[in-house]
Amino acid sequence: MPSKSGFTGHRFAFVMTASIVAVSALFFASEPSLAQTAPAGGTTSIQQGSEKARELKEPSFQTREERLNAKPLDWNSTIGTPTPRTLTPNERRALQTAKPKTSAGGAPNRNAEQEARRLHPDDWK
Repeated sequence: MPSKSGFTGHRFAFVMTASIVAVSALFFASEPSLAQTAPAGGTTSIQQGSEKARELKEPSFQTREERLNAKPLDWNSTIGTPTPRTLTPNERRALQTAKPKTSAGGAPNRNAEQEARRLHPDDWK
């Protein structure tokens, strides 16, 4: 009959893993990681209600009626008109002389069966 006292089996593994994670968090949390380093030029934060925040442009649609009367974006005016790129003489010549083809296959792996037997012995019984 198993004893309920002490740490055994899965419970012991869980406690050890949790303690390792907690200890590593204490050591590594104090050091800034690569994604948390401060930029060289400094940072600027804007607090709500400050002068900088009041200078920022507010959204133009404040009431429900204004939002309902708002017109959707005209996608044609926002994306602009595409301009076709002219090919250089070398690019044009390369396209005209190019022939469709594929590359030849490589040699089969000589050790494939041995490797398969080694990696998957249950499939070869």
